[in-house]
Amino acid sequence: MRVERFHDQYMQAAAAYGTTVEELRERDRNKASPPRRWLALAGNRAAGAVMVATRLDRRTFLSFVCPDPAAYTPLARAVAADVGGRLYTAADAADTEALAALRSAGFVEEYEFERFRVPFAAALAAVARTPLPSGFSVHAADDVDERRLFTLDVTVRQDVPGTEGWRGDRAMFHAELAEAPPFDHSAYLVAVDNENGEYAGLARIWRNASGPRFGLVGVARQYRSTLIGPALIRLALEGAAGWGHETFATEASTANPVTHRRMKRLGESLGRDYQLVRRG
Repeated sequence: MRVERFHDQYMQAAAAYGTTVEELRERDRNKASPPRRWLALAGNRAAGAVMVATRLDRRTFLSFVCPDPAAYTPLARAVAADVGGRLYTAADAADTEALAALRSAGFVEEYEFERFRVPFAAALAAVARTPLPSGFSVHAADDVDERRLFTLDVTVRQDVPGTEGWRGDRAMFHAELAEAPPFDHSAYLVAVDNENGEYAGLARIWRNASGPRFGLVGVARQYRSTLIGPALIRLALEGAAGWGHETFATEASTANPVTHRRMKRLGESLGRDYQLVRRG
């Protein structure tokens, strides 16, 4: 099995992705930059492919599509030789064949996340008695200073499993607020300390076409002894509950036992995913 850096081998690549040449070309044209892709070939047949992307936390993430599990190792080695450093990927915990192949390729589990479908009624009942602490006010994300909100977003992400080191991108952040259809001001909220004007925390639920998704709740460290977090969750849930859906999607890291136990109690598990790392 040989590995080639992808240039224009759309015939082989399309077969690996289970799509047509035209569909894959169109998908690539819609990307912000040309794809960084490698192909594993057995003769003229694509045994697998991998796409490489650098996230805003400077982690290099690999997205594998391997009809032949034997393709994982040569693809990982080829990317490691070209890119260097630590490589990350994600896999469904139920896909035991892919997990075994990734382990053979040098990847180890770093974080485990469980996906949930949660009824709004159950979630709202759990936070019903969480008033906003006195001395704070809550504002919609499009009603506060975007630069300071960006700083808060980057700050709270440092304590979210799997996103430590997040630096953010101002242009992308602006686009989320100004251009992205999932944004809805009723469920993207910011808590402000009225005494000093500090941005204390945020909560956001995305209004996705597939249904609401709870994206993030975070509170600056100096305010974590307060009930700002639960109050923000309640207010964001109240806003999103008016969108006409009975449930929302979210995920919880098993490294956060309090949140994970709460989601297991309130919602239905949709499965688990691993974030894996291959250390250079």
